[in-house]
Amino acid sequence: MPDRSHAQVVLGQQVYPVLEQCRKPEVLWAKLATGNYDWLGVRRNGRYVLGRPRLSAVVPEEPGPLPDDAREPHRIESLAPLQRVPRWEAYPTAEEARDTFGRLVQGDPITPLRTSGVWRARLVVDGRPVEERLVVRPLPRLV
Repeated sequence: MPDRSHAQVVLGQQVYPVLEQCRKPEVLWAKLATGNYDWLGVRRNGRYVLGRPRLSAVVPEEPGPLPDDAREPHRIESLAPLQRVPRWEAYPTAEEARDTFGRLVQGDPITPLRTSGVWRARLVVDGRPVEERLVVRPLPRLV
């Protein structure tokens, strides 16, 4: 079988032996969480496109400190499909955390999730989870 790595790509070569599509964000999350897929983008019809087998490296990350409910009671936590420990950002007030979470869910780029990707975002107020949403941020369309 020919080498299908990104380093060996030639014009016209299909890099991924298998391309798949799905419409539901939950299905996209489930496929990415297996570690066997790369997310390639979103078609004009709204379907998510994935390539298999995964060509990008999965780099294990060092988990950061866990949030302290006493010191950071109002925060937004975000977890990517292959992460085990969520990243988080604390806010001084519950209202600011709620406002930022609302903007994040609606796709505002000036929120804790500033790049394209798929995350489970959780709003924590007074140290208790209040709301959780699956957030999909596709790459911007250039055409």
